[in-house]
Amino acid sequence: MEILLGTACVCLFIILSIILWKYISVKRNIRQFSQELEKLKDNDYKQPVKVTDFDRDLVELAVKVNEHTDIQRQLGVKYEERKKQLGTVISGISHDFRTPLTASLGYLQMIEKSGELSDKNAEYLAIAMQKNCYLKELSDEFFELTKIENSNEELNLETINLSNLLTETLLEQHSWITERNIRTEFDIDDGILIETDTHCLTRILNNLMSNAQKYTADSFGAALKQDDERVMLRVSNTLADSASLDIDKVFEPFYRMDSRTAGGSGLGLYVVKMLCDRLGWTVCAELNHNQFEIIIQFSREEELL
Repeated sequence: MEILLGTACVCLFIILSIILWKYISVKRNIRQFSQELEKLKDNDYKQPVKVTDFDRDLVELAVKVNEHTDIQRQLGVKYEERKKQLGTVISGISHDFRTPLTASLGYLQMIEKSGELSDKNAEYLAIAMQKNCYLKELSDEFFELTKIENSNEELNLETINLSNLLTETLLEQHSWITERNIRTEFDIDDGILIETDTHCLTRILNNLMSNAQKYTADSFGAALKQDDERVMLRVSNTLADSASLDIDKVFEPFYRMDSRTAGGSGLGLYVVKMLCDRLGWTVCAELNHNQFEIIIQFSREEELL
């Protein structure tokens, strides 16, 4: 009886040992599986998911995950190809559209200068020119946007005096500011240098100014500051009707505060966001009562060298 009991205990110990070993092995494989799946988040990681235990279910799971990953990578490649093709088509259409539009605008300007129109026809001509100018602006935005979205060119980084460039850009806004009697408040620290692409930075500043020109009610401001940790630009303006602004959508394409009355294409701040992302900068928008503000935090020069 004691022998049988001893044998049973030994058998039970062996069975429990096998179960424990199996449990530990499964746990180890699950942890490894989790680590492998985490690596798959990186698009550059091409290794298939592996298991160290030849458990049938685990092996089958690994095979299914690898098959699914391969399908997703193929879809991603096709998506990028289609996106590039679409961008090329849009860019071509935009270019072809701009050529006759520019010519049409030129003929309208010649008619305007002739001075041989009745008051009513002059009014109609002014409307036609306004619509043509809007279409040209829209086509230019589309052309520039497709260039940005499909550009594989490396950034041409150089040291830029941001203080001077911002001051020059603000001085270029003098005509519409004085014409509309806009109050201004500029606070720009001297000698702020950043390492960036000049074309991208200029486009960002011009789009910010264009947005301010379209929507400023009576006050426009800009501040450029730096400390030991960051360089920050704030561009602000008052709004005539802040209730019509959805602050969560200002960086979305084609969004305009009031599509019935606002000019422009609705792509200006979208392009600003795209370029900031490409340059590694952060950009956000804030609304306090009727004060709208765009805030850009730049990478300092020494962080990029």
